[in-house]
Amino acid sequence: MIFRVIMVGLAHIFPKFKHGYGVFFIIFMHLVALFCLFAAWADYGSQPASVIRFEIYLAIGSSLTGWVLGIALIRQAQKHRKILDQHLESNVSSMKKDKLKQ
Repeated sequence: MIFRVIMVGLAHIFPKFKHGYGVFFIIFMHLVALFCLFAAWADYGSQPASVIRFEIYLAIGSSLTGWVLGIALIRQAQKHRKILDQHLESNVSSMKKDKLKQ
């Protein structure tokens, strides 16, 4: 629980962290898919076909979930970065105007 709170807090504050977290999530879900495919390969001769199909579907589902959520995090980080850049630009221009007034 504490780890999750830390990850969400860091992702909210640092958009680059959110981008990296998206890439990490894609890689992690591919590793889960790889494990599921390995389990399907290992169970091929000794388990019923329904178990093998379930493991393969689980691998495909985890891979797709990783891509969808990872790309969503990366896009969200890019939008957040653009917003921060716009705020920074507006703050710099207002500071320049204030200096000129003085």
